[in-house]
Amino acid sequence: MNVQPTAAQRLAQFICQLKYGEIPAAAVSRCKDLLLDQLGCQLIGSLMPWNQPVYRFVKANKSGGPARIVKTGEPVPLDDAVLVNGTYAQGCELDDYYDQGGGHPGAASVPVILALAEQQPVSGQELVTALVAGCEVGWRVGRALLPELMRRGYHAQSAVGVFIAAAAAGKILRLDAEQMTHALAIAGSHAGGTMEYDQSGGEVKRVHNGMACCGGLRSAMLAQVGLTGPPTIFEGERGILKVMSGACNVEPLVKDLAVGDHLGIYHAAMKRFPVNASQHAPIELLDKIIRANGIAAKQVVKITAGVNEGILLHGGTIYEPQEVIEAQFSLRFSLALRLLKGNNDLQNYLDEKLWHDAAMLDIGRKIDLIADPNAVGPRRFACAMTIDLNDGRQVSDQLAAPKGNYRNPLTREELVDKFNRLGRGALGQDRLTGIVESVAVIENAPNVASLCGSMVAA
Repeated sequence: MNVQPTAAQRLAQFICQLKYGEIPAAAVSRCKDLLLDQLGCQLIGSLMPWNQPVYRFVKANKSGGPARIVKTGEPVPLDDAVLVNGTYAQGCELDDYYDQGGGHPGAASVPVILALAEQQPVSGQELVTALVAGCEVGWRVGRALLPELMRRGYHAQSAVGVFIAAAAAGKILRLDAEQMTHALAIAGSHAGGTMEYDQSGGEVKRVHNGMACCGGLRSAMLAQVGLTGPPTIFEGERGILKVMSGACNVEPLVKDLAVGDHLGIYHAAMKRFPVNASQHAPIELLDKIIRANGIAAKQVVKITAGVNEGILLHGGTIYEPQEVIEAQFSLRFSLALRLLKGNNDLQNYLDEKLWHDAAMLDIGRKIDLIADPNAVGPRRFACAMTIDLNDGRQVSDQLAAPKGNYRNPLTREELVDKFNRLGRGALGQDRLTGIVESVAVIENAPNVASLCGSMVAA
């Protein structure tokens, strides 16, 4: 009897066989962009007040260890380091995302890789290879689960991120194919987390990525010492595909599972604004339309935005934010900011007065969000928009992908500028410049532990 390998076994084999020398130069370059972007996100995340409960929890219970907390530098166990740094990684809504599927690959992999690099020697080439492995698994799992995952109320990063972290950790730990299969299978027991936070609030969402990093790291380390898991964790009757999406869409997990121009790392996108990824195209498109047509807020009668269904499920119902996370997930609030304030800078989302501002709320009531049947798959983050003006005119335009998407990437200069802006509140400019220079040639580093040290304030 010819027994076919399961999806987890095939993914594990790909991860274990992946070698730095076969990764295309373009993918290596994308990894370096992702790494720099993620380091900046961790630095600004370390400054955000809503992330401090996790830091205080770990600091109060720390017992020393090989890894360090970003910025403050306390030595803690690996679990605690990835919990805190993983929370920082996604704790400001400026982290990377996939242009298809769901999840945030850099946020789920970089904290894990760097924590392990403080425990054992990890070369720059190993770091890049682990990033590619983690990104590949997340891109595939996310496409297999979405959009039904979100319709059921699950948070994509909680469900997908744990597999990203497990794959990246397993690659660094040099697991064999059998152990890697078990790491992915064990990770399935950590997958979860709902999006109720965008309905009634709560800052627990900020910790979802830290939890995913912890779950993935533990899964790989438990597999390393002999714990086993179900090899049918994806396609089984009680596997995550059927449980979380109601179907068994295995094809995205295993189709074309090889190194090439379709690698998941190419589908990692970087953000410009501190909001959910689904909002970027509408914000950019509104800005484009009002600039091209000289439109002022007082002229606007109605804004109709055709977007992916996910926006309607993920913050599309928030008219008047009651806390920061609701402001960051409200597309109406973001569009009102762009129209009335001319920007979507973080400080505007932190300004409680703006949440309840009469002019902001008035613009929000003029915004009609509708599901665009064309905004799916590769066009998931596309937007079509029409603005009705008080002189009877209608102005329309569309955007296939926001800036930062792999089809419209941020330039190197834009990425460095973003990193410096995010990092300067946590580290001095000399330290930031050194990190930029190190990441630019990370593939040549015999050991990336020095990069970890650079993320601690002198």
